[in-house]
Amino acid sequence: MNLLLDIGNSSVNWVLQEQDEFASGGAFSYEKNNLEQSLQENLLFLEKPSSVLVSNVAGVKVSNSLNSWVKKQWQQELWQPCVSTKFKDLKNSYSDVQQMGLDRWLAMVAGWEEHQTALCLVGCGTALTIDVIDSSGEHLGGYIVPGIELMQRALVSSTEQINVVVNNKASLEYAKDTQAAINNGAFLAAVSMIDHVRDKFANESKCKPKCIISGGMAELIKPFLDYPFEYEPNLVLTGLSMLHKASQ
Repeated sequence: MNLLLDIGNSSVNWVLQEQDEFASGGAFSYEKNNLEQSLQENLLFLEKPSSVLVSNVAGVKVSNSLNSWVKKQWQQELWQPCVSTKFKDLKNSYSDVQQMGLDRWLAMVAGWEEHQTALCLVGCGTALTIDVIDSSGEHLGGYIVPGIELMQRALVSSTEQINVVVNNKASLEYAKDTQAAINNGAFLAAVSMIDHVRDKFANESKCKPKCIISGGMAELIKPFLDYPFEYEPNLVLTGLSMLHKASQ
C-alpha cells in the first residue's frame, strides 16, 4: 500500500492507495516550522507503506522535514516527480518548466489522462490557480492570484483602518459591515475570475470545456460559479499516482 502526500503551503492532503484504488485519506493543516509534529499527530497511526509519494510546493525546508520524519518512522526514501515538458499527449506551455508548481502539473496530468478533452482546471488553495488545455492536449497557459484567505489577510494586515477578524462565510451579497465586505469581496473576486477565464476559453476554442475544481476552498466556491464545475478533491494525488505508475 502506497502513501500519497500533497503538501501545500498550509495544509497536507493524503491518501492510501492499494493497487490502483484510493482507500482511506484525510487532510490537516500545519505550520512550516513544525511539520514533523503535525505528521506525528496525523499520520503516526498508519502502518508502514510500501512507498511514500510526494507532491510538495512548500519549499526545501518542508521537504527536508518530511524526508527526516519518513526516514525516522519508516526507514524509507521519498519518491518525488518533477514537472516536465510533456506527458504523453499533454504538452506544457512553460519554456522553463521548473517555474511551474508541481501541483499544477499533476492536476493537468490527471485531468488530461482522465478526460482527453478541452479542460479548464481550477485549484483553490493558498493561491487560486487556473489552467486551460485545448482538445489536443496543448496547455495554453494559466493564471495565479491570491486565494480567498490570502486576499483577506493581505487586506487586513496592510490597511491601517481595517481591524476585523476575517472568516470564510461563502457569500456574494452586498455587505453592510467591513468584515462581510472583505469576506464577500474575496469570494466575488475568485468567482468572477474563474467565470471570466472559463468563458474566454470557451469562446476562443468554440467548445464547452470540461471544468474541474479542486483544493481546500473548492466546495465553498463551486456553488457560485455560472458553469457546472466537477469537484475532484484528489486531483493532484491522482496525477502523482499516474506519474509514479508511468515511472515503473
